Amino acid sequence: AVVSTQSGHYGRDLRMAAKRVTCNGLQEYLAAVKEYASHSPFLFALFTGSPNANGESWCPDCVKADPIIEKAVETVAPPNSCLITVLVGDRPTWKSPSCDFRTHPDLQLKSIPTLIKLGTVQRLDASQCSDAGLVEMLFEED
Repeated sequence: AVVSTQSGHYGRDLRMAAKRVTCNGLQEYLAAVKEYASHSPFLFALFTGSPNANGESWCPDCVKADPIIEKAVETVAPPNSCLITVLVGDRPTWKSPSCDFRTHPDLQLKSIPTLIKLGTVQRLDASQCSDAGLVEMLFEED
């Protein structure tokens, strides 16, 4: 998993910025959840298509949602939260009915992008991830 901490805008303290973790595949995701659950009171997971040769996700809905989610992480996500970005693989891997992310009992993803507030039933699927209002609500503290 790749970890980075980026400072948010609007004068937020660097220590308080959301931690970002990027994982390839289900096993890295499960390990990241286990590792960061004890450090971050708010854990979010974004499932997205892996980048193509141009560095963009092959998934058009993911490309559309990415700047909206990034803005919400920087401006709305609670202090000390963690966003785990999970690369689900290339298009054929994702489209397979036996894809790990589709069959895992705790995930059962139907579409990407999918944004989940872990430890809750809150999730946004596909086009909902491009709705700034919905994305901001998901990131807000309860």
